[in-house]
Amino acid sequence: MTVPAPPSPLRRNPEYLRWLIGDLLLDIGTGIGAFAFPLVTFMVTDSLGITGLVALVQGAGALVGLIPGGLLADRVERRRLRLLAGVIGAIVQAVLVLVLLTGAAGAVVLAALAFADRFRETLLGSASNAMLKQIVPTTQLPRAVSVNQGREAAVEMASGPLGGALLGLSIVFPPLAQLLGNLGSVAATLTMRRRYHPRAEGAEHTKVGEDLREALSWMISQPIRMQVLAIASSVNLGANGLIFAVLLDLASDGVPAATIGLLNTVLAAAILLGAFLAPRLVDTVPTGALAIVPVLLMAAVGVFLAFAPGMLWIGAAYAVLGIGLPAINASSQGFFTHITPIAMQGRVSSLMRLVSSALMPLAPAVAGWGLDLVGVFPTMLVFAAVLVLGALVGVLGPDLRRIPTAPQWEHYARQEGLAVEE
Repeated sequence: MTVPAPPSPLRRNPEYLRWLIGDLLLDIGTGIGAFAFPLVTFMVTDSLGITGLVALVQGAGALVGLIPGGLLADRVERRRLRLLAGVIGAIVQAVLVLVLLTGAAGAVVLAALAFADRFRETLLGSASNAMLKQIVPTTQLPRAVSVNQGREAAVEMASGPLGGALLGLSIVFPPLAQLLGNLGSVAATLTMRRRYHPRAEGAEHTKVGEDLREALSWMISQPIRMQVLAIASSVNLGANGLIFAVLLDLASDGVPAATIGLLNTVLAAAILLGAFLAPRLVDTVPTGALAIVPVLLMAAVGVFLAFAPGMLWIGAAYAVLGIGLPAINASSQGFFTHITPIAMQGRVSSLMRLVSSALMPLAPAVAGWGLDLVGVFPTMLVFAAVLVLGALVGVLGPDLRRIPTAPQWEHYARQEGLAVEE
């Protein structure tokens, strides 16, 4: 029997590198803009509650675009959608720069632009990750997910301090950086050689409702998927709530934006370290354990932050918070990308993001209102409790705990009836 040759390393895959560069340029701009936007809102409105409310509207925009975005990614050529996402993203940021320069920015205007940008991101940007299984071999998906985590962490290390520094120079510089990031993504995507049609040539045309029902049926066919979604929901709400509460608490105390940005650098450095370790962990530690243990550590961090420690201790807490995230994502996202058919990547990814992110818009709102009404201690404990509940779902549910290490995914998926022939 002939043993197939191992695939070339990711660094020798030119199409993957073009895809990665486009996402990298986009991440640089988005990281700067995402860090600065809550601070911009606070500077314009001078209200923690309104800042949290604007962030809630922003998150709602992402949720509204998820399902239509997944359907589009599975019906329209994906490279074209990625180009359109970059062009419209640049336009939205140009409008934000204009209203800030003219003094027309207020809570309503900022909320509308935030909603539009996040809606655009999930409606059109979902196609980018849906391309990944068509670009890299299945066996390299965990490493590709880890590389994405490392890339995002490296960008985050710079985007926090840089966003704070740019904001210190001018309120319009962060959105201008995000505008340039979108244009860079467009330029890189134009260099990609292949076209990424979600369906095979000659495939039968289907109705939108049929597509959605097919993906929903596939997603809920195994309890294991529901358990992963419950954990992801708790992490999205709990971890993001902790970070946003720290950001608002420090901003209200008058801590400079550049100093707050250093905490993002610590968090990103921890994520980068976690991304370096993740491929090895995914290959040696059962996926079920990697999806549960880091969540318990995050809950412990939330309890620690409830005691409002100084900046150095907050930085240490951020390091613990960030180091486990790549392992969670590389294991769970890699496994589900592995078992999801190419033709359903967009829909299933969007459905999973919708469920896992449904509560996430509440994170900034609860953080802002909680700090205003009851203070730091109860607010942090609420988010820590959310993380504990998510970990309990994994501990009490046997299906997730049984997922083995990455080299055994293929055999396990076929044994459990989770794999689909393509």
